[in-house]
Amino acid sequence: MPTHHSCFKNPFEVKRQDVIWKDNLPHSNTYQDRFFQDDAVSEITNIFIEPNQLLERIKNGSQIHVGELGFGFGLNFLVTAKFWSENNKNLNPNNLEYLAIDEALPTKEQILRIIDNFPEFEEICNIFLKSYDVSHNDIQRIYFPSLRIRLTLIQNDIESGLKNLLGLKNNQIDAWFLDGFDPSKNKSMWRNSVFQYMSILSKRNATFGTFTSAGFVKRGLKKFGFEVDKVKGFGKKRHKLIGKKLLDNTHVSTERIQKKKIGVIGSGIAASSVAYAAAQNGADVEIFESAGAIAAGASGNPVAAMYPRFSTNDSPYSFLTAQSYFFSEKIYAQLPNAYKKTGLLFSHSNAYQEQWIEDMKNLNREDLFEAIDKKKMKKLYGLESHGLLVKKGGYLFPKLICREMIARPNIKISYNHCFDNWVKGKSKIELQFTNQEKKSGFDDLIIASGPSLEKYLSGLRISKGQLVGLEGDQPFNLDLPINSAGYILPKLDEITWIGSTHEKEFKNIDVCYEAGHELIERTNKNFNINLSGSKNILMKANFRVGSKDRLPLAGKIEENIYAIGALGSRGFSLAPLLGEHVASLINNSPSPISSGISLAIEPLRFKD
Repeated sequence: MPTHHSCFKNPFEVKRQDVIWKDNLPHSNTYQDRFFQDDAVSEITNIFIEPNQLLERIKNGSQIHVGELGFGFGLNFLVTAKFWSENNKNLNPNNLEYLAIDEALPTKEQILRIIDNFPEFEEICNIFLKSYDVSHNDIQRIYFPSLRIRLTLIQNDIESGLKNLLGLKNNQIDAWFLDGFDPSKNKSMWRNSVFQYMSILSKRNATFGTFTSAGFVKRGLKKFGFEVDKVKGFGKKRHKLIGKKLLDNTHVSTERIQKKKIGVIGSGIAASSVAYAAAQNGADVEIFESAGAIAAGASGNPVAAMYPRFSTNDSPYSFLTAQSYFFSEKIYAQLPNAYKKTGLLFSHSNAYQEQWIEDMKNLNREDLFEAIDKKKMKKLYGLESHGLLVKKGGYLFPKLICREMIARPNIKISYNHCFDNWVKGKSKIELQFTNQEKKSGFDDLIIASGPSLEKYLSGLRISKGQLVGLEGDQPFNLDLPINSAGYILPKLDEITWIGSTHEKEFKNIDVCYEAGHELIERTNKNFNINLSGSKNILMKANFRVGSKDRLPLAGKIEENIYAIGALGSRGFSLAPLLGEHVASLINNSPSPISSGISLAIEPLRFKD
């Protein structure tokens, strides 16, 4: 599996800014240095915003990718966000892309204490804090629609964070803010390897600004292709360094990016997620669904739950699982009619489950997990076992989630369109259907249609999954989903749904009542209960699509053609982040996942 670089042992390891406060301003205990001068706003403007020519870039209307090394308390971001908002005034049709890396992140309380000194940033800080979340380390993606700013916040050491960006051209930076502590005290930030990665990740017209004028920093930047000027510093500092990436003879485009027209095949959670993300980037999106209604496949079950089966190791999949889960939860929380924030319950039923619960408890993340003893489980839920409450998460109504995600002015959906293939013209893509007239004029195509991906990609594994619905009262009182070796969902319209079967060998997609009764027996055994209503059961059967290596697929399959799928049983937890990733590749904006994870889920990895 490709490498994902991290200084952390698992996605839930915590590292916060270690500070002492002097005159209500923070000083680092780790580096014995202050974070900024008293006149911080003027300092940030002088050292970062002006040398990086942000005003000129805004007026030009081109994409702006800021890369900050040293997020600190987020003050550089807040000052830049306010500057963008005040000076853009619709001059620039793009989102501002702001990427920042820091090994330690602040608490919300620390940020609020900083803003006490800068009340002019209170409004923009409140917008930031509503979405700021420290549930996991590594990459956190936050979009601020009212500001048209997308923040890619990476909690990692600088070198690992930069290495994880290599290999994806959409991660390239226009303007660097180099804001580590004094180079004599924070040498890891100012290594030649950092300058080398900066050079690789820089666009050909990239600029930088930094407070330091240290000779070895100047020499290091020059060594890796930067033109460096030593100029007057801010305030009492004699000098600072500014500069740009030396240009070769390649033409640097300053043209505004044209609005894209994107076709999406399918209307389940994968398709809806990627359409949602592309629409946020300003694209016009048209969805084509083969059936007569939205989410007609596996995303069309009456009710579903998120699936927080986290891992406590440092594998790429462990980080992907955590990042995608909390990213999805944040998006669904904006759709309260379709998503219920209840948390999720895990019940002990076997040695594997017991070990997993113990692993989660040992993370010591009481903000995320609560251990529940047998007495409390019996009292609250009527179950005879101990368990674990995952505090963030809940259950959702799949069709409504998909419908609300695509309820955007720039998203259109066409039903009864059975997609067949595509044809590329000189600059546009034509879509062909077996039962409708062709559609043309598309810049990009995304195939997110579940089992029909098998026509275009190898390595898929298609199985049959079934849910059972039971009418009437049950021997427990659940207002949240419960998982064990299987799951039980909260009652909906007097029906309790349980899941699910996993049939690798099947003849058709018709419901199989024998498999349904086996599921009831297994659920009774796993949860030590006796479900009622098993004589007259309801059933739902759908395809479940996975891959040979059990990882999802998301990315490019040829120029301007993309795919997302093979989400298995984690569709509602994985799809929003993977949709964001594919939309970022199309939009040439920074990816929300590392290049190592991107390679691990690359759609063509099974190609002969």
